[in-house]
Amino acid sequence: MDDEAFVFAEDALSGEPRKEARWTVLSVEDDDTYQASLMHSLRGLDFRGLPVRLLTASSAAEAAAVLSSDDDIGLILLDVVMEEDDAGLRLVQSVREVLGNPVVRIVLLTGQPGMAPRTDVMQQYDIDEYWNKADLTREKLHAVVRSHLRTWHYMMELQRARKSLQMIIDASRSLYSKQNLTEFTQSLLNDIGLLIGVDGGGIVCSALAGSSTSPQRNVIAASGRYQQLLTTDLSDQIFARFADTLAQAEKTREHQFAQDHTVLYFETASIDGSCYLVLIDSNTMLTEGHIRMLQVFSENIRTGFANVALLNRVSQLAYYDEKLNIINRNGLSREISNMNAAERSSSGLLLVKIRKYTDMMITFGERYCDYLLLRFCDVIAEAFSAVQNCASIGDGNFVLIFDQNKMPADDYLRQQSEQMLEMSGVVHHLLLTFCKVDLGPLQDLPAQEILHLAESALSAAEMQNLPLIDYADGYRHRITSSFLLLQELQQALLNNELCLMFQPKVDLESGRALGFEALVRWPREDGSMVPPDKFIPLAEASGLISSLDEQVFHMTVDAVNELCGAGYELPVSFNTTVSDLRNRSFTQMIMNTVTSGRIDAALLDIEITESEAMADYSGHYDLLKQFIDLGMGVSIDDFGTGYSSLSHIARLAATTLKIDQSFVNGLGQSEDDLHVVQMICRIGKRFNFRIVAEGIETEEQCQLLRRAGCHVGQGYLFARPMKLPDAMEWLRKQA
Repeated sequence: MDDEAFVFAEDALSGEPRKEARWTVLSVEDDDTYQASLMHSLRGLDFRGLPVRLLTASSAAEAAAVLSSDDDIGLILLDVVMEEDDAGLRLVQSVREVLGNPVVRIVLLTGQPGMAPRTDVMQQYDIDEYWNKADLTREKLHAVVRSHLRTWHYMMELQRARKSLQMIIDASRSLYSKQNLTEFTQSLLNDIGLLIGVDGGGIVCSALAGSSTSPQRNVIAASGRYQQLLTTDLSDQIFARFADTLAQAEKTREHQFAQDHTVLYFETASIDGSCYLVLIDSNTMLTEGHIRMLQVFSENIRTGFANVALLNRVSQLAYYDEKLNIINRNGLSREISNMNAAERSSSGLLLVKIRKYTDMMITFGERYCDYLLLRFCDVIAEAFSAVQNCASIGDGNFVLIFDQNKMPADDYLRQQSEQMLEMSGVVHHLLLTFCKVDLGPLQDLPAQEILHLAESALSAAEMQNLPLIDYADGYRHRITSSFLLLQELQQALLNNELCLMFQPKVDLESGRALGFEALVRWPREDGSMVPPDKFIPLAEASGLISSLDEQVFHMTVDAVNELCGAGYELPVSFNTTVSDLRNRSFTQMIMNTVTSGRIDAALLDIEITESEAMADYSGHYDLLKQFIDLGMGVSIDDFGTGYSSLSHIARLAATTLKIDQSFVNGLGQSEDDLHVVQMICRIGKRFNFRIVAEGIETEEQCQLLRRAGCHVGQGYLFARPMKLPDAMEWLRKQA
């Protein structure tokens, strides 16, 4: 699409002032990397002098929760494929048909264009625009956002204008402001009384329940002469003279207008299966004008009942786990947030984690594990009878709320950390990890932060294979430090502060340089270095890894060209992650760089760890094979430590296998390590892979590697990682 299609004059805002001085965009995207890219691209964007706020959700369920809590969203950037192939399209239906929001702009984004053909989608769904993620540059994204916010603003103004023309706008607004059934129905009766006048009479609203043969019509709101009859059934003798009209309304599911009374019929069957009767005892004859007003107002009443039902339904989805009949993570956060200081001081959380639950999901399937979790909830209820509330926070994790005085003892929790649970004749041996959290010291923290801290402690216990851990304030300090480091890393990436160090790969016979490995480093202003094992996992966890690896790639290309300019045509390898291989824009950038002639493909080598390469072998094979066909090298790093299958070795999409330094370190001390090295060398020779040994530090290791058939290596024996000028000086000295 042409950028010029989005060039508009920035006219001043018109109409009613916005309730908040900002625009709101919701991004629904389950790819953390692309979500982070969107956040990065939209940071600092403003439109008509007001900032653009970006809300995020990683699934349709999370999006429902966000939509239920923020009604000022003007644009939804929606991924097509999320937890299910059609999750994005079903969310569009929910927004348009269930939530009844025709105004919010929806832009569909896809990384797999074939999953939802553009023409079919635009015709079938109420979608405003459709983009391939790979085509949506930062400039185009800004243009798309501004264009749709402008359209949304105009549509909102038109909608407000239409509402202003309604004959009974004041009464309608009164109804729409009510968010629960009790408030809504009582306001409804008051508004009807004001519209038609019910002097000496009264109005009741009842909800239908029970079976068709034995219906119940419990009064849920009443006014006038009936205001003392709450919870009374409409079958009561006091309502006997209206019995025929009530029965006719139920039978025909339509309003009934009699000479001295009216019965209005409403239902929200498609939302929650509910039906309502509004009995108006006017005590005087209703005029045609009154009836017309009731008919008009009934449309607003119908919408009001639907809005209340939808809010209740969205709230149910947002705060309740329907499969387990307990509150979910959002419900737990709300529960904690609603506690006052005294309640928090006397309360505690007990987190319960089923270990290896993800493996169980893979083995037995989601439906089976849903039943297993239902049974497990029964186990929890039986084992912890003093629990005040129980919540599911996902992936086999639960949180129990206790009075601190009734928190289970440590010995009891250790006893309960092993559970035997039978399902369909299979006895499951469940291992549990517990984490105890005293809410008193954390009462000033937001609920979500408390849960995050508690889950960090729980993860630490699981990694240490402990059945029980008590939350300590040290976890908060560690997380705070990680957050501060993440902020520094974001700034370092923006300022291009990261650099590369180059470690030579040499011929083990002659010592001649055969290439380099580019290693990313993060120097600080004070001269210290942030260790890679600190900032690289942080980049992976935060979604910054693609930005980091993109910078590494460009620096590698520049280094190769600088080496060539100095007369050293040596290949340089750079590391990447599996998330990069899934990022089409990242892999396309590599291919475009190579095919454009900016660099000789033979001078680039992409490294990926063995465990990552095997995690989705079939998904990565074609891509890695394309790199090889372009002339690039593909190295499998840390070979021997992952999950390679012999069935994959013969067709492994790689040119080089790198022997992990853990095996090299054991040479001369461990026969097992020597046998592993020999085996890898034999595999390399048999299947024509180049073999490179990492971490060589002694001459003895070098000799043993040569005897085993490995002829290329890197390590401190030859050179430490160096800056590029030092690496070129090292090359000159080797000549």
